[in-house]
Amino acid sequence: MPVDAPRPETVTTTGRGPLTWLLAGLAVVVIAVVAAVALLGGDDAEVPLADGTGAGSATEGDAEAGAEPTVTRLEPGEETGRCMTPTAEALAQQPLAFEGTVVGIDDGVAVLEPVEFFAGRATDRVEVAAPTGSQQALIGSVALEEGARYLVAAADGRVVGCGLSGRAEPDLAEMYAEAFNR
Repeated sequence: MPVDAPRPETVTTTGRGPLTWLLAGLAVVVIAVVAAVALLGGDDAEVPLADGTGAGSATEGDAEAGAEPTVTRLEPGEETGRCMTPTAEALAQQPLAFEGTVVGIDDGVAVLEPVEFFAGRATDRVEVAAPTGSQQALIGSVALEEGARYLVAAADGRVVGCGLSGRAEPDLAEMYAEAFNR
């Protein structure tokens, strides 16, 4: 190299600054907290669930002779205002799905006698609170009529509308058959 040629600048590296290590430590703490909450759960209170588990979701004593019938209680679905296209894949993810006939309606509660449970814990009957008019319009729920047969999907103690629950018509029955391999 000639004497007059410019010399390349020397590049030096420095260690990580304290702020970098502080941020890395905070990230580790946040990840640990999120993992702990995910693994341990955030709430120990039992909530009645449509899949037949949880406090108050079904009456006790179904193993005893002459005991009261087991009951699953459901509320109408929540008003979200938007529905996606119903699919067998979405239906298969619901924790409770059954086919039943409305055998009575009293004080806004329809009593269904299940014919078949596709998913969830089977009970002797299912009680469904009647949806309001706005719920019927928003989530596509149907008015339950005595003597009619329905296919019902539920999650978290609520009927899932939006085309996943309704009268046992051929199109809906076909979606249930596909979702639950029947």
